[in-house]
Amino acid sequence: MILGINVTWDREQLARLFVDVYKVPYLAGRDGTGTIGELYGIEATPTSLFVDKAGRLVDLEVGELGEADFTKRIESLLK
Repeated sequence: MILGINVTWDREQLARLFVDVYKVPYLAGRDGTGTIGELYGIEATPTSLFVDKAGRLVDLEVGELGEADFTKRIESLLK
């Protein structure tokens, strides 16, 4: 599953605009309390978290990921 999270320091209106303009094909929500950001130590956006089948965080990438790298990481988690 892919899930987009809008962190507390990013403006919610801009996140909603991004979802609409780019027709984001995955679920997106807001971390209004900052709990998710604190839990995973998110300090910048975008940050991609990769979680294995057991729910363990196995990788964290700060910055934009290209499609090929993103796909490779997802495929390794599906094995």
